[in-house]
Amino acid sequence: MTSKSMKLLLLFLVLPFVGQAEEFVQDIEVLSPAPLSDVCGKVKIRVHSSKLTHLEVYCMNESISHAIRRNGKGEGAFVVDTRRLPQGPFTLQIMGSNEEGERDIYELQLYNTDHRSPCRTGIPDTIPVGAQGMRLVFADDFDGPLSVSCDGRGARYNAHKPTFGDFSGWPFADPSDDVDGPFLVRDSYLVIQARKPEGGRGSTGLLATVDMDGKGFWAKAPFYMECRLTAQSAPGTWPAFWTVTNISRGAGDELDVMEAYGGWGEGNPNSTGYWVTTHYWGQTDADGKPLAAPAEQIDMMSKGHHTSWSQDFHTYGLSVTKDSTTYYLDDEPVLCHPTNSYSYDASHVVMVNYAIGGASGWKVDLERYGNRSNMYVDYIRVFEGVE
Repeated sequence: MTSKSMKLLLLFLVLPFVGQAEEFVQDIEVLSPAPLSDVCGKVKIRVHSSKLTHLEVYCMNESISHAIRRNGKGEGAFVVDTRRLPQGPFTLQIMGSNEEGERDIYELQLYNTDHRSPCRTGIPDTIPVGAQGMRLVFADDFDGPLSVSCDGRGARYNAHKPTFGDFSGWPFADPSDDVDGPFLVRDSYLVIQARKPEGGRGSTGLLATVDMDGKGFWAKAPFYMECRLTAQSAPGTWPAFWTVTNISRGAGDELDVMEAYGGWGEGNPNSTGYWVTTHYWGQTDADGKPLAAPAEQIDMMSKGHHTSWSQDFHTYGLSVTKDSTTYYLDDEPVLCHPTNSYSYDASHVVMVNYAIGGASGWKVDLERYGNRSNMYVDYIRVFEGVE
């Protein structure tokens, strides 16, 4: 992407609302291909907008950026050459605006099946910054059948938060052989599929490394864990990578390495960043007040390769040592605070999920995407050390 294009994109994304006329509207429609379609070669993308006079498309991972010309009916088209893109999932971000201050962002998730394209999947050979001096104790490249059961018993993963507390508005579903079930492994990606059939109830997915009996993989400090993932920013989407030290209702720590909230417009988060959040459940300070827990919103557009969590894959990491707890974005520290006693003394369950609405409090509206959205996980790995 050119410097000028990047500046225009940043202005579009972070420009605050100015006056009553500044508002988001759902006016962009993709006529073809359908969201989540497989594409290959030179692909024509057909769009329509009745209100917005200026449309542009961006594909951040390979710097595709140009205006979209339209006819008198508001219809336009552009071509994407998938040979310039990595094999696997990618997102086209179509943005529109007009002189009345109306704006729209449409995120079109597609899947590149062109085997002439480079493949960027797989656990890297390098050791992450936060894991120096540690040994690998858990890794999943999602390059084989997924081992998951409804309660985690007899499998590597539990499809629900152990032992209580599922929190998604579209419920976390049990594993299924159905094509639109919550989990799919494709080309070394774990695909967590959020789906809501017409007239039916929505569903989506969560994976936890501990079953309902508390058996399975627990990370013990000092440790470092990381996950490479991407998801769609749409009203209600809520991808997360996190850990808890207690699966009962007692005191414990929750460390949210990455939780992002999707959607643009009134009543939506309107953010390209994500949250790093710490919860010290059931704990008080010397004055009997709830123990203060660090949290920070990470401005992704000012870091690394200047892309949001929905525009490209990123690696989210967490290091817990005796003295410090550090959160990473693509190997860069983004938040550090003293380690709480539970985080160091207790063991941690590792979880990744794609919640839709629910406890986040944000509204859900995936209608123009056919009530279908995907989260893609490239890999998860955990290192442990000795202090």
